[in-house]
Amino acid sequence: MRILSIDSSLGTQLLVADAAGGGTPDATAAGMGLNILVAAQQDSPRRHAESLGPMLADALADPEVAAAPLDAVVAATGPAPFTGLRAGLVTARAVARARGIPVYGVPSLDAVARTALDELVRRDREAASTATVLVATDARRKEVYTARYRARGRDDVERLGEYEVLTPAALRDRENNGVLPPADAVAGSGAALYPELVAGREALAPVSGDAAAQVRVALARLGALPNSEEEALREAGLGVQPLYLRRPDVHMSAGPAR
Repeated sequence: MRILSIDSSLGTQLLVADAAGGGTPDATAAGMGLNILVAAQQDSPRRHAESLGPMLADALADPEVAAAPLDAVVAATGPAPFTGLRAGLVTARAVARARGIPVYGVPSLDAVARTALDELVRRDREAASTATVLVATDARRKEVYTARYRARGRDDVERLGEYEVLTPAALRDRENNGVLPPADAVAGSGAALYPELVAGREALAPVSGDAAAQVRVALARLGALPNSEEEALREAGLGVQPLYLRRPDVHMSAGPAR
Protein backbone atom coordinates (compact mmCIF):
# COMPACT_ATOMS: atom_id res chain seq x y z
CA MET A 1 0.00 0.00 0.00
CA ARG A 2 1.57 3.28 -1.13
CA ILE A 3 0.79 6.25 1.12
CA LEU A 4 1.47 9.97 1.00
CA SER A 5 1.78 11.40 4.51
CA ILE A 6 1.69 15.12 5.34
CA ASP A 7 2.24 16.78 8.70
CA SER A 8 2.12 20.56 9.07
CA SER A 9 1.64 20.81 12.82
CA LEU A 10 4.60 23.14 13.36
CA GLY A 11 7.06 22.85 10.47
CA THR A 12 6.28 20.75 7.40
CA GLN A 13 6.95 17.03 6.90
CA LEU A 14 6.04 15.04 3.81
CA LEU A 15 6.85 11.48 2.83
CA VAL A 16 5.75 8.68 0.54
CA ALA A 17 6.02 5.17 1.92
CA ASP A 18 5.09 1.61 1.06
CA ALA A 19 3.57 -0.15 4.05
CA ALA A 20 4.40 -3.77 4.66
CA GLY A 21 1.33 -5.87 5.33
CA GLY A 22 0.55 -7.79 8.45
CA GLY A 23 2.36 -5.58 10.92
CA THR A 24 5.78 -6.81 9.80
CA PRO A 25 8.43 -5.57 12.26
CA ASP A 26 10.89 -3.02 10.94
CA ALA A 27 14.55 -2.70 11.88
CA THR A 28 13.65 -1.14 15.24
CA ALA A 29 11.11 -3.88 16.07
CA ALA A 30 8.77 -1.05 17.08
CA GLY A 31 5.95 -1.97 14.73
CA MET A 32 4.93 -2.44 11.13
CA GLY A 33 7.55 -1.88 8.49
CA LEU A 34 7.48 1.25 6.33
CA ASN A 35 9.64 1.46 3.25
CA ILE A 36 10.09 5.22 2.95
CA LEU A 37 10.62 6.07 -0.71
CA VAL A 38 11.10 9.81 -0.33
CA ALA A 39 10.91 12.27 2.55
CA ALA A 40 11.23 16.05 2.87
CA GLN A 41 11.07 18.45 5.78
CA GLN A 42 11.32 22.15 6.55
CA ASP A 43 11.29 23.45 10.12
CA SER A 44 9.88 26.97 9.80
CA PRO A 45 6.41 27.30 11.41
CA ARG A 46 5.51 30.08 8.95
CA ARG A 47 6.37 28.65 5.53
CA HIS A 48 3.77 25.92 5.05
CA ALA A 49 1.99 27.44 2.06
CA GLU A 50 5.11 28.14 0.02
CA SER A 51 6.93 24.93 1.00
CA LEU A 52 4.24 22.29 0.58
CA GLY A 53 3.76 22.71 -3.16
CA PRO A 54 7.43 22.27 -4.15
CA MET A 55 7.92 19.46 -1.61
CA LEU A 56 4.90 17.61 -2.98
CA ALA A 57 5.91 18.12 -6.61
CA ASP A 58 9.43 16.84 -5.96
CA ALA A 59 8.14 13.81 -4.04
CA LEU A 60 5.62 12.77 -6.70
CA ALA A 61 8.19 13.26 -9.47
CA ASP A 62 10.65 10.89 -7.82
CA PRO A 63 11.08 7.91 -10.21
CA GLU A 64 10.49 5.32 -7.49
CA VAL A 65 7.33 7.07 -6.30
CA ALA A 66 6.03 7.59 -9.83
CA ALA A 67 6.45 3.91 -10.64
CA ALA A 68 3.19 2.99 -8.85
CA PRO A 69 0.00 4.90 -7.94
CA LEU A 70 -0.76 6.24 -4.50
CA ASP A 71 -3.36 4.27 -2.55
CA ALA A 72 -4.16 6.76 0.23
CA VAL A 73 -3.21 10.03 1.87
CA VAL A 74 -2.70 10.50 5.61
CA ALA A 75 -2.67 13.99 7.13
CA ALA A 76 -2.13 15.40 10.60
CA THR A 77 -5.27 16.93 12.09
CA GLY A 78 -3.76 18.73 15.07
CA PRO A 79 -4.27 20.15 17.54
CA ALA A 80 -1.92 22.71 16.05
CA PRO A 81 -1.86 26.39 15.04
CA PHE A 82 -4.57 27.26 12.52
CA THR A 83 -2.68 28.40 9.42
CA GLY A 84 -0.15 25.59 9.15
CA LEU A 85 -2.62 22.86 9.96
CA ARG A 86 -5.06 24.14 7.35
CA ALA A 87 -2.35 24.20 4.66
CA GLY A 88 -1.51 20.54 5.22
CA LEU A 89 -5.12 19.39 5.29
CA VAL A 90 -6.08 21.34 2.17
CA THR A 91 -3.12 19.84 0.30
CA ALA A 92 -3.96 16.31 1.47
CA ARG A 93 -7.61 16.63 0.43
CA ALA A 94 -6.66 18.08 -2.97
CA VAL A 95 -4.29 15.19 -3.75
CA ALA A 96 -6.84 12.61 -2.64
CA ARG A 97 -9.64 14.19 -4.66
CA ALA A 98 -7.52 14.52 -7.79
CA ARG A 99 -6.44 10.87 -7.64
CA GLY A 100 -9.70 9.38 -6.41
CA ILE A 101 -8.14 7.87 -3.27
CA PRO A 102 -9.14 8.08 0.40
CA VAL A 103 -7.68 10.59 2.85
CA TYR A 104 -7.37 9.78 6.55
CA GLY A 105 -6.58 12.06 9.47
CA VAL A 106 -4.45 11.31 12.52
CA PRO A 107 -4.19 13.73 15.45
CA SER A 108 -0.68 15.14 15.69
CA LEU A 109 -0.34 14.41 19.39
CA ASP A 110 -1.20 10.74 18.76
CA ALA A 111 1.73 10.50 16.31
CA VAL A 112 4.10 12.16 18.79
CA ALA A 113 2.97 9.73 21.49
CA ARG A 114 3.64 6.76 19.19
CA THR A 115 7.13 8.09 18.41
CA ALA A 116 7.87 8.53 22.11
CA LEU A 117 6.62 5.04 22.96
CA ASP A 118 8.80 3.62 20.19
CA GLU A 119 11.81 5.17 21.94
CA LEU A 120 10.76 3.50 25.17
CA VAL A 121 10.27 0.16 23.39
CA ARG A 122 13.82 0.22 22.11
CA ARG A 123 15.07 0.62 25.68
CA ASP A 124 12.68 -1.58 27.63
CA ARG A 125 9.84 -3.30 25.78
CA GLU A 126 8.13 -4.60 28.91
CA ALA A 127 8.14 -1.21 30.67
CA ALA A 128 6.91 0.54 27.53
CA SER A 129 3.84 -1.68 27.37
CA THR A 130 2.46 -0.12 30.57
CA ALA A 131 4.08 3.33 30.50
CA THR A 132 2.07 6.54 30.25
CA VAL A 133 3.40 9.46 28.22
CA LEU A 134 2.39 13.10 28.58
CA VAL A 135 2.58 14.80 25.18
CA ALA A 136 2.94 18.59 25.11
CA THR A 137 3.49 20.44 21.82
CA ASP A 138 4.06 24.11 21.12
CA ALA A 139 0.74 25.99 20.86
CA ARG A 140 2.36 29.46 20.80
CA ARG A 141 1.05 32.20 23.13
CA LYS A 142 3.18 30.51 25.86
CA GLU A 143 0.81 27.52 25.88
CA VAL A 144 0.96 23.85 24.92
CA TYR A 145 -1.42 21.38 23.34
CA THR A 146 -1.48 18.34 25.56
CA ALA A 147 -2.88 14.86 26.17
CA ARG A 148 -1.79 11.67 27.96
CA TYR A 149 -1.28 8.29 26.29
CA ARG A 150 -0.34 4.66 26.64
CA ALA A 151 0.43 2.08 23.98
CA ARG A 152 -2.26 0.17 22.11
CA GLY A 153 -0.32 -2.61 20.44
CA ARG A 154 2.88 -1.89 18.52
CA ASP A 155 1.54 0.77 16.18
CA ASP A 156 -1.34 2.62 17.83
CA VAL A 157 -1.87 4.60 21.04
CA GLU A 158 -4.71 5.06 23.49
CA ARG A 159 -5.48 8.59 24.59
CA LEU A 160 -6.26 8.96 28.32
CA GLY A 161 -8.50 12.02 28.55
CA GLU A 162 -9.22 14.96 26.28
CA TYR A 163 -7.01 17.18 24.16
CA GLU A 164 -6.38 20.47 25.94
CA VAL A 165 -4.52 23.74 25.45
CA LEU A 166 -2.94 25.00 28.67
CA THR A 167 -0.08 27.05 30.02
CA PRO A 168 2.84 24.91 31.20
CA ALA A 169 2.22 26.17 34.74
CA ALA A 170 -1.42 25.07 34.65
CA LEU A 171 -0.43 21.65 33.32
CA ARG A 172 2.15 21.17 36.09
CA ASP A 173 -0.39 22.30 38.69
CA ARG A 174 -2.84 19.66 37.51
CA GLU A 175 -0.23 16.95 37.94
CA ASN A 176 0.98 18.27 41.29
CA ASN A 177 -2.57 18.55 42.63
CA GLY A 178 -3.55 15.06 41.50
CA VAL A 179 -6.05 16.25 38.88
CA LEU A 180 -3.93 14.38 36.32
CA PRO A 181 -2.08 11.21 37.29
CA PRO A 182 1.66 11.74 36.79
CA ALA A 183 3.06 10.34 33.54
CA ASP A 184 6.20 8.21 33.28
CA ALA A 185 7.72 10.35 30.50
CA VAL A 186 7.08 13.63 28.69
CA ALA A 187 7.25 14.10 24.93
CA GLY A 188 6.79 16.77 22.28
CA SER A 189 8.12 20.16 21.27
CA GLY A 190 6.50 21.71 24.34
CA ALA A 191 8.67 19.61 26.63
CA ALA A 192 11.76 20.99 24.86
CA LEU A 193 10.47 24.58 25.13
CA TYR A 194 9.36 24.32 28.77
CA PRO A 195 11.76 22.09 30.74
CA GLU A 196 9.64 22.57 33.87
CA LEU A 197 7.15 20.14 32.34
CA VAL A 198 9.73 17.37 32.42
CA ALA A 199 10.31 17.66 36.17
CA GLY A 200 12.98 14.96 36.39
CA ARG A 201 11.26 12.55 34.02
CA GLU A 202 12.54 11.28 30.71
CA ALA A 203 12.05 13.72 27.81
CA LEU A 204 11.29 12.08 24.45
CA ALA A 205 10.47 12.96 20.81
CA PRO A 206 10.88 16.78 20.90
CA VAL A 207 8.56 17.27 17.90
CA SER A 208 5.02 18.48 17.15
CA GLY A 209 4.14 15.69 14.70
CA ASP A 210 5.62 12.71 12.88
CA ALA A 211 4.70 11.88 9.29
CA ALA A 212 5.94 8.27 9.53
CA ALA A 213 4.33 7.48 12.89
CA GLN A 214 0.96 8.82 11.74
CA VAL A 215 0.97 6.32 8.85
CA ARG A 216 1.43 3.44 11.29
CA VAL A 217 -1.32 4.78 13.56
CA ALA A 218 -3.69 5.19 10.62
CA LEU A 219 -3.09 1.68 9.28
CA ALA A 220 -3.48 0.12 12.73
CA ARG A 221 -6.83 1.86 13.20
CA LEU A 222 -8.01 1.00 9.71
CA GLY A 223 -7.18 -2.64 10.33
CA ALA A 224 -9.43 -2.67 13.40
CA LEU A 225 -12.46 -1.10 11.69
CA PRO A 226 -15.52 -3.13 10.66
CA ASN A 227 -16.07 -0.75 7.71
CA SER A 228 -14.73 2.49 6.25
CA GLU A 229 -17.87 4.60 6.59
CA GLU A 230 -17.36 8.21 7.66
CA GLU A 231 -18.84 7.77 11.13
CA ALA A 232 -16.65 4.72 11.84
CA LEU A 233 -13.56 6.62 10.66
CA ARG A 234 -14.39 9.60 12.85
CA GLU A 235 -14.97 7.42 15.93
CA ALA A 236 -11.64 5.67 15.32
CA GLY A 237 -9.78 8.98 15.24
CA LEU A 238 -9.30 8.90 11.46
CA GLY A 239 -11.54 11.79 10.48
CA VAL A 240 -10.05 14.76 8.65
CA GLN A 241 -11.73 17.45 10.72
CA PRO A 242 -9.03 19.79 12.11
CA LEU A 243 -8.53 20.05 15.86
CA TYR A 244 -7.91 23.73 16.49
CA LEU A 245 -9.00 23.94 20.18
CA ARG A 246 -9.08 27.73 19.95
CA ARG A 247 -9.77 30.53 17.49
CA PRO A 248 -7.17 31.47 14.86
CA ASP A 249 -4.69 34.29 15.55
CA VAL A 250 -5.85 36.19 12.44
CA HIS A 251 -9.50 37.15 11.92
CA MET A 252 -11.14 38.31 8.70
CA SER A 253 -12.63 41.77 8.75
CA ALA A 254 -16.40 41.88 9.04
CA GLY A 255 -16.48 44.63 6.40
CA PRO A 256 -15.77 48.34 6.04
CA ALA A 257 -16.38 50.53 9.04
CA ARG A 258 -19.55 52.54 8.91
